[in-house]
Amino acid sequence: MSELPQLQAMQQLGRTYRALMSTFESNIGHSMPRWRILLTLHQKGESSQKQLAQDLVIDPAALTRHIKAIEREGWIERHSDVNDNRLTNVALTNTGRDIVRKTMPLRTDFIEHAFGDLPLGQIQALTTLLQTLEQGLQQRRSKPFSD
Repeated sequence: MSELPQLQAMQQLGRTYRALMSTFESNIGHSMPRWRILLTLHQKGESSQKQLAQDLVIDPAALTRHIKAIEREGWIERHSDVNDNRLTNVALTNTGRDIVRKTMPLRTDFIEHAFGDLPLGQIQALTTLLQTLEQGLQQRRSKPFSD
């Protein structure tokens, strides 16, 4: 029995994603979600956890778990917002800023080598295909597929 080509593509996408995440972490030294948190704080400065969750499109509970782990490393600090004590703000510590600066060359090297020798046109076509797939899935998020 042959599989649907769509199923084969979904399975390959999952394998590729897992390989990307694993290789990123082994090359960079940080998981992708934690690195994205550190990089966003480096680029934007202090942010509320609520805004950070929106910016990173990450579940707030998952974000909190990551933030607590990063905080234990001493790379970020949290405190109540001075204007709204319902919000918790997050910022890099000096150590956190140093970690990001030291990691940036590794990240750049990873990005440059992640796609091997793929020509720019193929990378752009892949990006377009993935965006189209994502948009289609988002449109169907609240609609059942059995229509």
